[in-house]
Amino acid sequence: MPQPDYLQLLDQLYDGLYFVDDHRKITFWNRTAEQITGFSADEVIGSHCYNNILNHIDAEGNSLCENRCPLARAMEDGTAIEAEVYLRHKQGHRIPVAVRIRPLLNEAGRVLGGTELFQDLSKKTGVLLQLDELRQLALVDGLTGLANRSYFEREIEGHLQERVRYDWSFGLLFVDIDNFKQVNDLYGHEVGDRVLQMVASNLKHICRPFDVFGRWGGARSLSAWCVMSKSRN
Repeated sequence: MPQPDYLQLLDQLYDGLYFVDDHRKITFWNRTAEQITGFSADEVIGSHCYNNILNHIDAEGNSLCENRCPLARAMEDGTAIEAEVYLRHKQGHRIPVAVRIRPLLNEAGRVLGGTELFQDLSKKTGVLLQLDELRQLALVDGLTGLANRSYFEREIEGHLQERVRYDWSFGLLFVDIDNFKQVNDLYGHEVGDRVLQMVASNLKHICRPFDVFGRWGGARSLSAWCVMSKSRN
């Protein structure tokens, strides 16, 4: 039997979508839901969401299908719910998804069922994590969390170009920790690292929006410099 036109349209959605009745029995499962989860409509329709097919869990690993189901809560309260959770693919791996849940109400306000629209976040999450990791490796000193030498060299070049083009002045200050080598020699590099982290923490807290602090020195030294942009009238 052919699907009604509106169901064919729902099959073309970019997001996964399924409907449940007032007993949380799944009555519709679109094509994108099949692609995201690996479960076909024939495998899912007629079962109940509390059968734990997708085994939804939250970021802390708590199971949601059995006792804290957002879909059940939305139907009980008659309110919409949005969340980011994980579902289990048919092959067993976890997939992060953004879910938007709505109760289905009749004209009298009685709950007839519910809908869950879910978007696959795995590619987006993976790309963002990779970009953030690359950014950290390229621009941030791993020990102190301050800008690294590579970042500072870019900043200096940018400020020098602004100086030539717009006559914008800036200040550049190099600072070393007095007798830092003696700290390493007497107490060890672990204590030296803690000193560097303490200094870095202080610099972070006194940094103004137009200042830049960072680590310029070698593996066991810290030099910080400040770029201070003056009036650009």
